[in-house]
Amino acid sequence: MARLAGKIALVTGGTRGIGAGIVRAFLAEGAAVAFSGTSAGSIEKSNVGTAVGFVSDLADPDAPAKLIDDVAKRFGGLDVLVNNAGVGSRASEWELTPQEWDRVHAVNLRAVFFLAREAAKSMRERGGGSIVNVSSIAGQNGGIAGSPAYGSSKGAVITLTRSLARRFAPHHIRVNCLSPADIETDMTAGWPEELRDRLIAITPLARFGKVDEVTGAALFFASDESAYVTGQTLSINGGAFMS
Repeated sequence: MARLAGKIALVTGGTRGIGAGIVRAFLAEGAAVAFSGTSAGSIEKSNVGTAVGFVSDLADPDAPAKLIDDVAKRFGGLDVLVNNAGVGSRASEWELTPQEWDRVHAVNLRAVFFLAREAAKSMRERGGGSIVNVSSIAGQNGGIAGSPAYGSSKGAVITLTRSLARRFAPHHIRVNCLSPADIETDMTAGWPEELRDRLIAITPLARFGKVDEVTGAALFFASDESAYVTGQTLSINGGAFMS
């Protein structure tokens, strides 16, 4: 039997990269899958099979509740949430403005909490569920090329995961976290060669990761195989950060 048969899943930021890979993996394992993107155009261009796309700008404070409500109404509930959507920033400590700080934290942290809370309301009605937050190695090592706004937002996601795992456990809702480093996607393909070489040089496995090396971990956390796992962060980084 497929590992996610009968489950309803939502993957935010599912139009490309890691998010699209998770959508495809969940479909292959039998889930009914919804995903979000920031525009109708990005959803139309996504290559994610039979998954249903929803336009949602998660920088909008009202967007998380509306997205969860729209998905629950369309599918009849929710069993799995993957908080994958995020925004980056390269603003240095000297250039960072309050507006840029708020922009990054609105999507990378605030939306993660409110999506999780609204999803948990639906999950507890169904007897439980699984929430998978996507952080980053920048949240563990402070970040090498990114902004302090990005690193701090992703570090907070790891702590938020532990906090929600404790609070949602009585409702049989598990909350775990993935912390990938540099993964081969259309975004990282455009990085300067000097930056790519520098990052590979500090990675013991000496390469960037592949999308399917992240999707397998997402499947584990989403499925009943991890029924006794909550509050954990799994680092997927080729050894670049060891805790």
